[in-house]
Amino acid sequence: MATSGKDLNQRTRQLEERIIDARSPISIDSLLDSIIALVYDSEGLKKTKNFDTFYSKFYASTRDIRERRINFDDFEPIKIIGRGAFGTVDLVRRKSSGQVYAMKTLSKFEMLKRSDSAFFWEERNIMAFSNSDWIVKLHYAFQDSKNLYMIMDYMPGGDLITLLERYEINESSARFYCAEVVLALDAIHSMGYIHRDIKPDNMLLDARGHLKLADFGTCIKMDKDGLVRSDTAVGTPDYISPEILKSQSTTGVYGREVDWWSVGVFLYEMLLGETPFYAESLVGTYHKIMHHEDNLAFPEEIPLSSEARTLICAFLTDRSVRLGKNGVLEVKGHPFFTNHNEWTWETIKKATVPIVPPLTNDEDTSNFNEIDKNDAPSEESFSVSKTFAGNQLSFIGFSFSNEQQ
Repeated sequence: MATSGKDLNQRTRQLEERIIDARSPISIDSLLDSIIALVYDSEGLKKTKNFDTFYSKFYASTRDIRERRINFDDFEPIKIIGRGAFGTVDLVRRKSSGQVYAMKTLSKFEMLKRSDSAFFWEERNIMAFSNSDWIVKLHYAFQDSKNLYMIMDYMPGGDLITLLERYEINESSARFYCAEVVLALDAIHSMGYIHRDIKPDNMLLDARGHLKLADFGTCIKMDKDGLVRSDTAVGTPDYISPEILKSQSTTGVYGREVDWWSVGVFLYEMLLGETPFYAESLVGTYHKIMHHEDNLAFPEEIPLSSEARTLICAFLTDRSVRLGKNGVLEVKGHPFFTNHNEWTWETIKKATVPIVPPLTNDEDTSNFNEIDKNDAPSEESFSVSKTFAGNQLSFIGFSFSNEQQ
């Protein structure tokens, strides 16, 4: 009997360890999400005896859980600073601490409707569990019946696309920003993900002017062989690689080299003022990308060092010989990054930035373009169903608190 008691105590401790582990599928947040999801999904089934018994038993408790966990009412919205295909980003302030954050709101209805291109779990996991200084950090994630919410670092310096619109970038500055993107991208790859949408819009600047990578809603986990298999072309037309484009018609097989292609496009854009394969039409852009060997050109009137030119060419080439295919070290070792004395890979985080964001206070949003409040798309949500649809089940375990880590 004593042995059985020990076994039970040990099993109980093991179960407790799993419950307090934020990465566990039976973490405390997952268990609380589960009961709330079932109550939400039982809303239209109250006339069915078994569901009515369950609903009556747990409805009041789940309302209490929602109120006691971190939720929307803990934050004061200040201003909308971004809008994407699936939702919005707002500057918010936590009422209890006064700390400002960026809050990303994603429609659950849209997440399920576009499940082939909405990788919200990947986005949540990368920001929640990355230990990198180059990745925007997730502090909290919570949900209600309609939306997912992610409370993230606020990056008051704005994005790189706005920076490129407002300032001229010389080669030294381009080297700095490109290097920080290299380090951020290496952090993503080291976690086992491919980003697939590297572009200036997804590169944000902190108050000091250093870069962090954001928006991981296109990320996909690599298989054990370092490749992914996908039949969905995701990304942004001007920055998308030939390999991802090919996956529109068949299952694409590619690796982290698709992200290095996008870094090449970004570097070209910084130095030459436009993306290398721009065309008046989408079809024209895609044609140029697929025939990049005939369409990559460098305007003679814009001075460009040989190191910058060779690096761009090394990125914007066939995947079989593309720089970065064999790892980040070959990128770091390119002369464009080594033939200078401004910083080293180890000291760049402490280096003087090319442009320090002009900021007046912690609510300053001047480095973001204005968003029209009236331009919001119409909202759709789940209808109350008299059959069990399980719409909320896909979001169980999404809730997260960095304070519990």
